[in-house]
Amino acid sequence: MSAAADLSDRIAALEDREALRDLMQRYARAADAKYTADLQVRDPKSVAQAAAEQAACFAEDAAWSAGQFGGELRGRAAIAAFFETSPWSYALHQYVCPEITLDGDTADLRWRLLELGCPQADARVVLLAGVVAQTCRRTDEGWRITSMRFDVLQEIELSDNRNAVTCLIPKKGQAA
Repeated sequence: MSAAADLSDRIAALEDREALRDLMQRYARAADAKYTADLQVRDPKSVAQAAAEQAACFAEDAAWSAGQFGGELRGRAAIAAFFETSPWSYALHQYVCPEITLDGDTADLRWRLLELGCPQADARVVLLAGVVAQTCRRTDEGWRITSMRFDVLQEIELSDNRNAVTCLIPKKGQAA
């Protein structure tokens, strides 16, 4: 292989890695767009738009496995429908430390997930910590998630009172 071809392949791999990171950031941004800074779910139209943007990160034939947080879903439409019915009043997703293995037009990824969340069912504040495994494929739309599952998911209760996050996210009328 020539030096130019080798350099071209290395640049393409770096571009693919960045595109995969961008894909996951779009997913997280859309997931978080369903909530307001004062720990409320946005209006149904805004939630539907955010859910559609989140689901657009998946291939049409994708599989999503979230165990107790959503079960097993197949297909972008089913995933989008689930994303419209979140069990959270608030969530903030952070996907960090990506491990990316490229193989042509497919990629295997592992992410560390840190998610601050307020369940709708009660007043708690929890931290979800976990490992997310994904397979992605290059499509006509760009890189898309073809499978996503939570390999390890731990829920850590930070508080039994939602007001505990006011120092991080001031509610309307409160000083930061």
